[in-house]
Parts: sequence; structure tokens; C-alpha cells
Amino acid sequence: MAVSRSEESQALGETHNLIARGALRASFHLRRYMPLYAFGTVWVVMLALLPTIDHRSSNGTLATAGGGAQTPAASAGGSADNGSTALSTTGGSTVASGAATTTGSSSPGGGGSSAAAAGAPTASAAAAGPPAAVQTGTGVTKAGVACSKGVRQMPSSLYAAPCVAKYSGGNNGATYNGVTPDTIKIAIRIPLDSQGPNAQAVDQVNAAGGQLTNSQQNQMVHDLVPYFNKMFELYGRHVQLVDFNGKGNATLEAQSKGQEAACADANAIASSVHAFGVIRYGGFLLESQPFAECALQYKLYVPQGAPYFPEQYYQRWNPYVWATTMDCERIAHDVAEYQGKRLTGKKAKWAGDPMLQASNRKFATYVPDNPGYGRCVTISQTVLKTKYGTDPGDRYNYALDVSQFPSLAARGAVQFNANHDTTVVLACDYISMVLLTQAAAQQHYHPEWFLIGVALTDTDGFARITDQSETAGHLFGLSQAGDDKVANDPNGEAALGYKAATGKAMPRGGAPVYFQLLSMFNQLQAAGPVLTPETIAKGTHAMPPAGSEKAAVGTWDFSNDHTGINDSREIYWDPNSTAYDGKKGDYLATYGGRRFSTGQWPREDPPIYPGR
Repeated sequence: MAVSRSEESQALGETHNLIARGALRASFHLRRYMPLYAFGTVWVVMLALLPTIDHRSSNGTLATAGGGAQTPAASAGGSADNGSTALSTTGGSTVASGAATTTGSSSPGGGGSSAAAAGAPTASAAAAGPPAAVQTGTGVTKAGVACSKGVRQMPSSLYAAPCVAKYSGGNNGATYNGVTPDTIKIAIRIPLDSQGPNAQAVDQVNAAGGQLTNSQQNQMVHDLVPYFNKMFELYGRHVQLVDFNGKGNATLEAQSKGQEAACADANAIASSVHAFGVIRYGGFLLESQPFAECALQYKLYVPQGAPYFPEQYYQRWNPYVWATTMDCERIAHDVAEYQGKRLTGKKAKWAGDPMLQASNRKFATYVPDNPGYGRCVTISQTVLKTKYGTDPGDRYNYALDVSQFPSLAARGAVQFNANHDTTVVLACDYISMVLLTQAAAQQHYHPEWFLIGVALTDTDGFARITDQSETAGHLFGLSQAGDDKVANDPNGEAALGYKAATGKAMPRGGAPVYFQLLSMFNQLQAAGPVLTPETIAKGTHAMPPAGSEKAAVGTWDFSNDHTGINDSREIYWDPNSTAYDGKKGDYLATYGGRRFSTGQWPREDPPIYPGR
């Protein structure tokens, strides 16, 4: 049934919550303009991924309805061979894919090359002689740093790859699709539905939570890539960014759907754009699970793909897809161990309701309904039941669709309240965490809130916009990330790197973009002069661990899997502590910030909320 503008205004006026207002506005918009939307919804997080597109591209040209820049040719009806507009922004100019770029190299025009041919090197690569050996831990780097054992390529970094001497031994030329003697082409994929009312609402929430909007993230990418090109040894090459306007529907991809359109994007990127790798616009560069499946099919390198998905998936995608986020199989075992050793069979003493406090813990889990995340929650619940003899309790599977988030959170809270669940496991995105606490407060339901550390739920900014009557004194659990105070320290690694790149202070919340790009450049350097996904895999697994317990984003170790973070710390929310930005509200760590791997969690009450 149609809703009049006066009724919309009244409903919006009665809705005071920022996120609910955004979702409500999106709902009204979609009802009015449904014929204009091919799929009827707009972007939703894949846990942490909530991209929007600025109305101008990074080079200042007008954005098209698909979210990318519009050239005169495109506005006149011209397009790339794949039917999408692919734009190169390297060097500050814009050209259609297939045309010569401003770097002095060119990519062949046209499309039609098969997936099987997408990764094949050119004849020049086969004819080239073997490249010289890479000298690690000795000599002087390309940036002039004295290189010795234990020194990293960026000496101020705890996460950069081990240093190598400046290289001049040849690189075998075009070793792979998207690789030339001079360039490594990385596409920035912009999904078809990257604009819209939901995306605008999400940007507002990101800003309120102290995170960058997606256009700001994109600007940081373009700011940092030239700096990393100078600092990292890429054996005569440099990374060339190419914007690609895709046909993939990000809302569907977030729900592990829409793979056909995602694969159309992957095919075009491999066969027409001729890119070596792909990162996402905004969303901290993280690609979706359906696109990761397509990357395997079309042999594309994805440095940040399918966050928190099981290692089992990454093994299938080997050697193409990687991520710094911890895989959820590892998280599942850590969560079960934490619950089994530290929480089960005890009173829910950190609940906000006296009746719940007097009850033995009864768990309830709020989790997205896609297969990867659902599989990991099932692992956790199975281990909790079989190893620790504990009933895993309720489970509410919700759809990753922002326009449904308020109603889904309300239903979840009703179910948990009706079943007298004492401890809600937040296996969800940060917007759902906020909405769940608000829905619970409206129902006078005050449980414990248990973090598993995913999707920015463990960052100060988003904890601040939860309902504090629910979370102050009641929110605790695991965090795979490092301390916000360290990650966003104005004298910390990310801020100093951004200052060196731009001469400016890093935008608040910019650290994740820095570290995601750093991981990609680590892999490109570790691959050596003959760059292929296979050499990336070999070099990545050979890199030593990086970071530390007290470092900005914890510890990274790719030695035996495809994801960087392998351990967690324990945190709890204190609304009265001062955070890195001078505002009230900070997650505090127990045990001095010590990090625990699976099997290491102590069997004792968590030392949180001292004195209670």
C-alpha cells in the first residue's frame, strides 16, 4: 500500500533513532521508486562492509548511476567491451579500459578472452631469462633504508614484510594477466547498487561511530598507494589503480547470493580490463564471498576477501583469496572455549536484570543467515555442547539487509526476552549490535552482551552508540583487533605512514585502510619478481609473523592459513573511560592486553568490571 509524504514525515518525526530513521527513510524511498531498482534493495553490510559512493569519483568527475566516474564517451553511450565503464585513475587522468594509460604502458583493448586465458603470461615473459635472486636482509632498500636481519621494508612498521635490497635484476615482464614489466593493475570494483538511501544512512552511522565514510576510504587508498609504491620493492613495477563499475548487486552478495552478476564482473575485470587483482570500493577494501568464488573461476588475486569466512573456503579459493581478518572457524573454537571455561554453569552476574543475574547463564546467538557464518556458529555451538556439556541455547538467523535491520533486531530481542536468555552472543554486524540493544531496552530486557570480536563491534565508536542502559557494565568478550588507542594514535604507525604519504594528519578512523593496503603490498613484495598468484601464496606463507600483543592490529601470521589474525584479547566496555579521541567510552583489556590463541584461555571468571 502506498504511503503519502505526510505519513512519511509523521513516521520519521516519531522515529528518533539514527539508524532506524535511515532504514525507515530507505523503506519509503524503495516503495516509491521500486521500478527503478533492479533488485529492490540497496547495500547492506557483509558484516563490516557497508559501502556508499560519493557523487564524485576520486578524480573529480561526475558519478554515474552505477557509482563510477562518467567520461564524455560514456555519457554519449560509449562503454567498455563488457558493457560496464572501467576507468583508470593512475596519474590523475581518466581513460576507458583498454586504452593506453598515463603510466606509459598500455593494456590490450577488447574483451572476449576466456577465463582459462586470463592468467596466462605473454610470449615476452616466456622468452625472458630467469630474474636475479632477491637479496633479503642485506644491502639498502629502494627507499634508502639500511637493510639487515629483523629490519622491515618500512622500518617504522611492525607489520611490513622483511626488508629487501633495491632490485635491478629484471622481472620477466608480463608474468600474469594484469602484470607488465612496469605495472600491476589492481581494479577497484564498484557494485551496481553502491548508491541509495540505505548506503547514505550507513555512512551517517559510520561517521557517528568514528569510522570513515566509504568515499573517504577511497580517498585514503589513492593517497597511500603512491607512497607504498615508493616504499615497497615491486621489482621495477608499480601498482596502478583502475576503477571498475560493476553489475554485481552487493546486497545480494552480502547474503551469499548474486553470484552470476558477481562473476560477470570478475570475467570483465579479467578479460576486458585485464587486472591482476581486485579490491572493493570502501568497505575497508573487503570483497564478498560470491565474488571470491568468481575470483577462483577467473583467476583473480583478491588481497582482502570474504571477511571472517571459514578457512575451508579459503583453501578452496587458494591461491587467489586472502584476508587479514581472522577466519570464523578459529573464532568459533575460541568462542566455545571461552564460554565453556569462563562462563557456563555460572550466574549471569553482569546482566542488568536482577532476575537474570540470579540465573545460570542461558545463551542466545544473533547471526547472519548466510552459509559461511552460519557454519561457524554451528561449529561453536557443537563444540560447546559436546566438549563442555552446555546447551548452546537460542539462535536467531537474520538477513543482511539494512532496510530490515530494525524489525529483525526487534524480533530477535522479543524471542530472547521471552525465553529468558541471560547472555546474548553478538555474532553480528555493528549496526545490528546497536539496534539489538535499543530493542532490548524498549522491552525492558537487560541481559549480558557477549562480543565475539567481529565486524567492528569491538571498536569504541560503535559501542558508544549502543543503548548505554544495556551495555554499560554489561558488554564484554573477545576482540581480534588491537586497541583503538594504539591503532589511531596520532604518533602511531598508520598516522605516521599517512603523514609521510600526504603531509597531512590521518583522518579519524583511517587506520584500517592503511593496514589493509599494507598487507596487499607485503604480498606483492613477498611474491618476488615473477609475479603470479602462486608466487604470492609461496611468499605469503614464508613471511614471519608480524605485529605483537600490544601492536595496532594484534598479531599477523599467514604461515599455515590464508588469514592474518590468529589470536584474541579479552575486553569490556567502560562508558566512563576516556578513549583515543578524548571522548568518553572505551573498551578496556584484561590481563594487560595479553592475547590468547585457541587452547590458551584461562579457566576462571573473566576479570572484568572489577569490584562486581
